[in-house]
Amino acid sequence: MITLAALSLHVQAQQPILSKNDSGAISKNDTLQTITITRKKKLVIAKGDKLIYNASADISNKAGSAADLLKKVPMLTVSPDGEVKMRGDANIKVLLNGLPSGFLAKNLKDALKIIPAHSIASIEVITSPSAKYEAEGTAGIINIITKKKIRGASGEFTLSGGNLEQSAGASLSKAKGNLELNLNLNASNQRERIASILNRTTLSDGQPIGELLQKDDNTQRDRGIFGDLGITYRIDSLQKISTSLTFWNGTWPSKKILNNFYKDSKGTTAYDQRSNEANHSGYYEVSAVYQKRFHRKEQELQVLGTASLSKDHSTYTTHQYTLTGKPYFHETGLNNSKSRDLNIQVDYIHPLNSSGKNLFETGIKFSNMNAASSYNTRNNETNPGSDDLMEIPSRSDVMKYFQTIYAAYASVKFETGNKWTFRTGLRYEGTRLGSDFQQTPSSFSSTFSNLVPNVLLSKTLNEEHDVKLTYTQRIRRPAIWDLNPFVNAGDPRNLTSGNPLLRPEITRTLEFGHNYTAKSGLSLINSIYFSANNNAIEMLTTVDSLGISRTSPSNIASNKRLGTNLNIATEIGDLTVNGGVALYQVWFNSSALQVKNSAGFYSVNLNVSYTLPKDFTLQASGDYSNGYIMLQGRNSAAWSYEFTAQKEFMNKKVSILVGAANPFQQSLLQYTNATAPSFRSTTSSQHFNRSFHITLSWNFGSLKAHDNDEEKRMPPRRRH
Repeated sequence: MITLAALSLHVQAQQPILSKNDSGAISKNDTLQTITITRKKKLVIAKGDKLIYNASADISNKAGSAADLLKKVPMLTVSPDGEVKMRGDANIKVLLNGLPSGFLAKNLKDALKIIPAHSIASIEVITSPSAKYEAEGTAGIINIITKKKIRGASGEFTLSGGNLEQSAGASLSKAKGNLELNLNLNASNQRERIASILNRTTLSDGQPIGELLQKDDNTQRDRGIFGDLGITYRIDSLQKISTSLTFWNGTWPSKKILNNFYKDSKGTTAYDQRSNEANHSGYYEVSAVYQKRFHRKEQELQVLGTASLSKDHSTYTTHQYTLTGKPYFHETGLNNSKSRDLNIQVDYIHPLNSSGKNLFETGIKFSNMNAASSYNTRNNETNPGSDDLMEIPSRSDVMKYFQTIYAAYASVKFETGNKWTFRTGLRYEGTRLGSDFQQTPSSFSSTFSNLVPNVLLSKTLNEEHDVKLTYTQRIRRPAIWDLNPFVNAGDPRNLTSGNPLLRPEITRTLEFGHNYTAKSGLSLINSIYFSANNNAIEMLTTVDSLGISRTSPSNIASNKRLGTNLNIATEIGDLTVNGGVALYQVWFNSSALQVKNSAGFYSVNLNVSYTLPKDFTLQASGDYSNGYIMLQGRNSAAWSYEFTAQKEFMNKKVSILVGAANPFQQSLLQYTNATAPSFRSTTSSQHFNRSFHITLSWNFGSLKAHDNDEEKRMPPRRRH
């Protein structure tokens, strides 16, 4: 049996057992018999408008980070550089235990590297959210559920070491009377190395006018500490107040070696470059939740408030040398930012009948963010070779940014006696945002409102089949990092910046789903969907006549997708198999740029585990995709695979896991091809991703699940 991955029922009988002795006479033997009925928890479950991946049922999740875990979740893909996408769209709203998390919204890719996989119980993928959820996130919602709290005094300690990643985590829980205390601390250190070669041709009227060749070797460290302290006080059996303090600190120092060769009609420019970048981010959040349940089934009131402070500091230093080693160019860039967020939310559920199956939901929300970003660039362009750096006024300023959102929603849900379910809702979100600059006249403000409807119609056909049809609208607002015009010129030939003129995009999605669960345990979950928007925010790259590229986000394209998802799971004795396939065709079109791109995408993942006697478990998993499609190009295929073996001791309280990721390849070679009227390019990147690790886990104290006790004291409630 697998701890936390199986449900076991033990039946013991201490009564006389009749048997025959050697002489054939019947005698009584006082014998203790134990019958164990084991049912493994399913890895993937379809439930209403969501798909649930039970992370705790996968032993390999005792090592690695949340980013590694998400590779196994249906409908999600993770690129070699850590970008998470749902059905090919990276604009995802991520919740933590059902609540908005500024920690995750701020920098999802880096935040996921710090959250340890072993602390996660399940992942919910919601492609058709109800009106209760924020409209942000055009692809949908990911809800990360951490492991259940434990009653009594208990805890868990996990230590993992390997060639690319090291981590340590500890959690402690204490409950006494009506008071509960939970503390979690996690630290991680990761090393990433990517070596790439860029070949880019500058075009004018379709003809080449310049050639750029760059060889780049970049090594980055990801170091972080993440922790939270939670206190819950139960006023009575129907009311409770919870408060938590969350902190996150991360640093991402990197060193880059760049060899640059550029040739055009004016001659040849060649140099070597050494660059250092240092990024540090700190995030602190305090939240409080009041929950009131009533004696009527499903009736509930919840009030939530959060306040957070975020501080960011990033710098880069670039030195360029001639091929003989003589220094001639030196530049530094600095960007400091700080933001404060306040969120207040009230949600109420009212049952429309005694069974609680018919519901009315309503709520309001207010959020406000104020941020400031100070950026400065200095170089010796006017005096090459000198150490005297001069400020560049056009690339130095102070930006102040604000965003205020007012939201309200109403939703109704009905269930009929013949197993039809109908849910519809409407959410209003009014947004006001803007920015001021200290030195440049680029200030702007914008006000817009969105009415976001959603409809769900589902039918349970019989014990094996159910179907659903949904329609949703979702929006994507530009974040401060999308709007910040600070130009990162760590590589002077490839500049990146934000765009303060961005507008929000709206995506509409129609989806049909079907779930099949056989009596044998075989389950099949599949869906077909179509999504479209006409004002997509896409990263746009242009190259000028000097061969210098500039990349920033812009509202310049329409985006349409037609796709399907399929997941299958089954158990054959001690063997568990789970796998999924995602397919879609995407169409990009930018009339302003006269650029079109369309292509097909597919990805597959497979997870196989086998339970051996004496508490041994073996597992293998892998994923493959044929490459993301973008407005101006696409990537080549990417894949990864992992093998793990686990042995449990001391009544399953201690476990040792040994794993290897991509052991038969030192690195993954991936190509990115891009085309536009002003250039065409090919980038080959080597991601060094072979790793080995060993993980020790120790659970101590009480093993009595807190949630089970809670359900006995409080009325039944709906699971979100």
